[in-house]
Amino acid sequence: MSIVYAAAASHAPGMRAWPKQATEHQLEKILVGWDKLRQGLEAAKPDVLVMLTSEHWANFFLDNMGAFCIGRGEHFTGPVEPWLGIDKATIPGDPEFATEILNACYANGFEPGFSHEIALDHGTMVPLSYLTPDMKTRVVPIFFNTLATPRPTPARCVALGEVLGPVLRESDRKIGVVATGGLSHDPGERNHGFIDSDFDAKFLDAMTKGDLDALSRYADADFFAAGGGTPELLAWLTLAGVMAGQGSDTVCYEAVVPWATGIGMVNYSKAA
Repeated sequence: MSIVYAAAASHAPGMRAWPKQATEHQLEKILVGWDKLRQGLEAAKPDVLVMLTSEHWANFFLDNMGAFCIGRGEHFTGPVEPWLGIDKATIPGDPEFATEILNACYANGFEPGFSHEIALDHGTMVPLSYLTPDMKTRVVPIFFNTLATPRPTPARCVALGEVLGPVLRESDRKIGVVATGGLSHDPGERNHGFIDSDFDAKFLDAMTKGDLDALSRYADADFFAAGGGTPELLAWLTLAGVMAGQGSDTVCYEAVVPWATGIGMVNYSKAA
């Protein structure tokens, strides 16, 4: 079939756990943005949703921290956080397609880890709660190490996307791809609440232009200057690689201080 849907969005837990801490104007714009993304996904009717995401010590710790991990489970459960404001759910997986992705990666110079038992935290569940509230769409999650040094480089993540793109396009399934994380934020760190809107604007500009060269030139230092959680944007870079430099549209951007995050969304209106 083809890639029938592609988008990227922040996954700040405050969107679900304490939504009304944002101003009424900001919350309205963000909810309108989610509604636009959801409507696009429902119209596209993907058979499976590939989630480019990160997790937050829910599954991996320093005893085993790989660069990438593909979820091959028959199903996944989440969220792990009881305070998130999202009912616990069981989300169907697609282990056959996950294995196709894994094999394609190994055939093209990438050796991600894999797991049949992955618990989903807010990094995946917040976007799913807005995009597929019935939690019935099959999901293949691909996790990125954004927590511990060394991390995969931005250039490496763009290259991973360039490997994934043909696999997704050539599948006999209709594929949706969603990257989650970011934008600038420094959760629980010395500068908790810091949001670098200038960084966010430049990053969103490169994403909307599909500028793979500019996106590949980012480095750990660039992300960390915008906050300790900002390396989650490695997932967005991978999406840009999947879409092979195709431009996207910025759906919304709001610097929400009570959520301690620059909240952004982009949409590929001509996903293919």
